Amino acid sequence: MKSKIVIQSNVKELNTIYQWLETLLEEAKVDKNLSQTILLITQEIATNAILHGNKEITNKNVTVQAHIRLKEIVIDISDEGDGIQTLPTKKEATELNYLEEGGRGLKLAVLMSDDIELYQNKIRLIFNRYF
Repeated sequence: MKSKIVIQSNVKELNTIYQWLETLLEEAKVDKNLSQTILLITQEIATNAILHGNKEITNKNVTVQAHIRLKEIVIDISDEGDGIQTLPTKKEATELNYLEEGGRGLKLAVLMSDDIELYQNKIRLIFNRYF
């Protein structure tokens, strides 16, 4: 199953992404714990796309694509910003100070996804499905 949603860069639109993705994951009968992880991390990265990528410019969009496959779920989140150059390493992510602002969403994504890929202004999250 493949699906896509496009929202304006407004944090009020984040719930639209959440509800859309939650419905897809339920329809695909994805395990509840895995679904919660995917929803949390997607929300974090979409928030980063709005705030940091598009700088809350509402005529810029954030696009989320979900590819739900038998053995994995791939979530692509892209914005219209300049992109980022690097992701934190697993080691850097484990040294996370949850009270500190900046980088929290990316660090959580590195730790909680099975794989993460960076393509300038797009982040790909990969989650393995276990049966």
